Amino acid sequence: MRRSTIVIALRLLQFGSLLSAAGAAMAQPVAEANLSLKRALELMRARDPNLQLAQTAVDQALADKITAGERPNATLAWSTSKINPAGHNGSGDFWNRSYDTVVSLSQPFERGGKRRHRLAQAEATADAAHADYADSVRSERLAVTEAYWELKRAEQKYRNAQMLAAIEHRSIEASEQRLRVGDLPRLDLERLRIDAAAADNAVDSAAGALRDAQVALAALIDITAQSGELAAMDDWPHAAGAVDPQSIRGDATEPAEAVLTRRPDMLAAAKRLSAAEAALELAHAQTARDITVSGQYEHNPVPPAAPTVGHTLLGIGVSVPIFTGNQYQGEIARANADIDAARANLARVRVAALADVQRARADLRAAAQRVRRYDSDLIERALAAEKTVETAYARGGLALADLLDARRALKATQDDACDAHADFAEALAALAAAVPEETKE
Repeated sequence: MRRSTIVIALRLLQFGSLLSAAGAAMAQPVAEANLSLKRALELMRARDPNLQLAQTAVDQALADKITAGERPNATLAWSTSKINPAGHNGSGDFWNRSYDTVVSLSQPFERGGKRRHRLAQAEATADAAHADYADSVRSERLAVTEAYWELKRAEQKYRNAQMLAAIEHRSIEASEQRLRVGDLPRLDLERLRIDAAAADNAVDSAAGALRDAQVALAALIDITAQSGELAAMDDWPHAAGAVDPQSIRGDATEPAEAVLTRRPDMLAAAKRLSAAEAALELAHAQTARDITVSGQYEHNPVPPAAPTVGHTLLGIGVSVPIFTGNQYQGEIARANADIDAARANLARVRVAALADVQRARADLRAAAQRVRRYDSDLIERALAAEKTVETAYARGGLALADLLDARRALKATQDDACDAHADFAEALAALAAAVPEETKE
């Protein structure tokens, strides 16, 4: 008793150590805060709870497949009868008294291919679960990639807002000097201060958007405790050649119908239709009567007056069910309805997938054209124009309204360029998700 107590205590200590180690591992922060997209996707594969749930569904389907292949168990029965409560069962030990002891063994045998149909249904369901996992990876990759580029978008806009605010405050300092020498109306200085305050508000707003983007990405890769340190270190993807997606993801002329054969959501829907068809075959197979074969051994000592009769009797039996109340019509009708539902779901997924492919290709072309325009000298020209206007205003050659308009145009151009790059990067990710290279993950 004492030894078993010690063993249990040791095992509890070991279990507690394992829990502590697991908790410490979960509490470990990600070493690098400056994330690349590749690293973010690695963290997604390792830590995303949605993928863990999808993997659990795969494990459950594989367990169901094992269950589907199992055959009916035999039944061993034992009974003793003719027990006289008054004690008139003869003398001697239990085996030699006049009890009637029966031991029987029964084995059911399935007919109609039930096991084969169960296995076919479980196999198709397991394949669908694997495809669901691949589709979850595809969806989560897209979500993480979009969140990563949204973080970079927010970072860029935050820097743009800071730059404009710095320009505004430098202008206030220069204008205050001009005001002291009587070269600037006080109204212009007040208008500059109002614009500087608006620029400061824009910085605060951009900082809030940056924080939201950090939290969104951190939630997807399960590092929320470190969300405030996250920064996107990758550069924007180049748009050269992206008007023709052939250089990025497959052949742009490939029919969308051909693309669907590689999409895991289509494969999952098709496999569920196969599972529903196997379930219908199984429902029909229920109408085939199973056979149960049994063997029996009976031990019944007889009175001494008739010793030649013997003590052992053997017997065999066969039983089949009689369908007096259940013809399995409900199961067959339900299986037919499930097939109709699976076909409708396959059609729905097909329509959505076709639209996804066509939309992704069109969005990429449009985004590539936008970003290529901004990748020319548009930003440089906007910066040069703002500096020229600022110099002219400082020398009294332009009105304040011209200066403010030039700064607003610079800020709008910078933000539009940032949006164009982010939209292009996300369009690339959407095309990669819509036109997968392979279905295995």
